Amino acid sequence: MRFRGRYKTARCVLKHGDEFFLAVHSSFWARRERRWGLPGGGIERREDPEQAVRRELEEELELYVATFTAVGPYRYKGNDHMIFGAEIDIRVEHYDDTELLDVAWYNLNQIRELRSSNRLHAGYELEAIEAYLAKI
Repeated sequence: MRFRGRYKTARCVLKHGDEFFLAVHSSFWARRERRWGLPGGGIERREDPEQAVRRELEEELELYVATFTAVGPYRYKGNDHMIFGAEIDIRVEHYDDTELLDVAWYNLNQIRELRSSNRLHAGYELEAIEAYLAKI
């Protein structure tokens, strides 16, 4: 599936068992309240969102994903962000600490708690996870 030019970032719902991977991105370095978001990042010139999410997961997590499910676009700060999903067979624990400040695995109830306490980065993470679950 090819997507062109309209997305600022590409992010991924990573599922392992009944848990989902969230990260605190380096943009929260100087902030007291750090918020959890989906891994991924900016789309480079001449790169489509799937290529971008694949590259970002490799760079940030040394994670190589064979197949993605397109979840759909989500809006944040006036821009569209393309979300994908993937089920993985390992628990990612290591990460590039120049890109990410922290990583963790959460179940759906814990993610709902993060949302209710306003601790999700973009606010669409829970909806994207639920949309991904509806597709698989």
